Amino acid sequence: MSEDSLKVIQNYLAYLEGVKAVSPLTKEAYARDLRLWEEHLAGVGLDVLTAGRPEAAAFLTALGKRGLASASVNRMLSCLRGFYRYCLRLDLKTDHPFTGVRGLKRSRHLPTFLFETEVSRLLQAVTGQGFQAYRDRALLEVMYATGCRVSEICSLTTQALATSGGGTRASMRVTGKGRKVRTVFLTPSAIQALHEYLAVRASRLPAGHDTEPHLFLNAQGGALGPRGVAKILDRLAVKAGIAKHISPHTVRHTFATHLLEEGLDVRVVQELLGHSRLETTQIYTHLGLDRLRDVVRQSHPHG
Repeated sequence: MSEDSLKVIQNYLAYLEGVKAVSPLTKEAYARDLRLWEEHLAGVGLDVLTAGRPEAAAFLTALGKRGLASASVNRMLSCLRGFYRYCLRLDLKTDHPFTGVRGLKRSRHLPTFLFETEVSRLLQAVTGQGFQAYRDRALLEVMYATGCRVSEICSLTTQALATSGGGTRASMRVTGKGRKVRTVFLTPSAIQALHEYLAVRASRLPAGHDTEPHLFLNAQGGALGPRGVAKILDRLAVKAGIAKHISPHTVRHTFATHLLEEGLDVRVVQELLGHSRLETTQIYTHLGLDRLRDVVRQSHPHG
């Protein structure tokens, strides 16, 4: 990679973080996409500042041959289109290689969710009264009560829960994508689980580190990360005998699906999820219709 190309990419990533306020995970994904594009160009003796439309079309073809999902390819295209708009504004290029390059058609993929009985089984899989049990129960209850992204869950602090009377708030302010702040609400069972967890949380903090701000801790007393949350869900799903793969996002999908099935307005669910576009939330209305269709097929005499 040439020094000029490296500098432009680094500046663009800094711009995304400082000006566009993208999340660390989004910034990391864009860095991978740009690196992949640069590696493709290096094979034909070019770089990001000398590439043209033929190279852009060839890159799209190469991605298709790798068998990547259409959503992944389209995300890369979105990243590269944004990068070259940035380059044009700064007069670093006079043409946009990806102008006219169309993305791949996306097949409708309905998100996986849990039925109410599966949520109960997952919670019942948490047994015992030690630190791990109290943490896991509180974690599940908060995820299901709020529909927060895993990054938002891992960023929660004890201060977000504190009240002047020393209790726990029934609502919290969380910072989501693009540093947008929204209010989420805790159910009574989530509040109870948090009270029980907070009573044992301090015992896990290492000596001299009792100021750890993050709400959910790992076994070593540090902040619980997204991978740690995923491992907890994997362990509990196996224990609960749930065959489907359960990711942190599955719980978020479940939150949205259940609220819509209870008749909550889709725009309210959009606000609770922190979606910037209503179309993103509306996928759950399709999910509800497909579930209803399956129930009718199973129950109708002529199904």
